[in-house]
Amino acid sequence: MADISFDPNGRAVFPTKYHGDVTLSKKKWDEICSEPERSFYRYNGEKVPTTLIVPDLVVHHKHITTQFIYYKHFETFKVTDKAEGPLPCKLMAVIIDTATQRACTIYPTREPKAGCKVYKAGGP
Repeated sequence: MADISFDPNGRAVFPTKYHGDVTLSKKKWDEICSEPERSFYRYNGEKVPTTLIVPDLVVHHKHITTQFIYYKHFETFKVTDKAEGPLPCKLMAVIIDTATQRACTIYPTREPKAGCKVYKAGGP
């Protein structure tokens, strides 16, 4: 299983391409994965750091100035610990908050959110 590993304090730390290290708490990850339709997220935990380190696109959140959305394209997602296949959603999205240096949420999506400004290295 490719779930996320947490330290004894219940935190995982991930580097990002543009915004330094961010943390994800086990409590937040459990909350994100808690709904039955999201249970497969746990099998794709390795996609979170990959998205943050080598994103295909980073956009500034439309309404929250301290948040950025990192996107990475993946052809397949694991749906169980033994089955992997294509999904209609080909992008992994990880929203981070630079004020708290935390991952806010994680989800697969079909396309980036409309109306957001693309983040460029050196400033939004």
